[in-house]
Amino acid sequence: MCNGALKITVLTLVTFIGAVSCTSYIQESIESPVLENGSVVFRVRSRSARVVQVAGDWNNWGNGDAESGEVLVGLMAETDDDGLWELTVKLPPGRYRYRFVINETHNMVDPANPRVTTDLWGGKASLLIMP
Repeated sequence: MCNGALKITVLTLVTFIGAVSCTSYIQESIESPVLENGSVVFRVRSRSARVVQVAGDWNNWGNGDAESGEVLVGLMAETDDDGLWELTVKLPPGRYRYRFVINETHNMVDPANPRVTTDLWGGKASLLIMP
């Protein structure tokens, strides 16, 4: 009888932990990129970031043009107190490679976009297809 009660308690605990974990995952999921009327909305969560950029084919990979005074091209805005960053960009139809640059040093593909390709330097980049 004791073993039966223990099994039910363990099963209840495992079910509870699974439900809490899934709820946490659902709350953390972000949709990116989102296509809206000829524009694309990029989103990424980075709680420790001070600066986040979208670097891609359309903006010289975030390098800008120092001669014209452009710096931090593709700068994203933090939209909440939990590290959600967002930027909307108007782009013509085509295929674009991009990635996020965190704190001007760390490059990462878009974790919400399953489309991955190679960048100009043989590394990884996310792929965006604008219709």
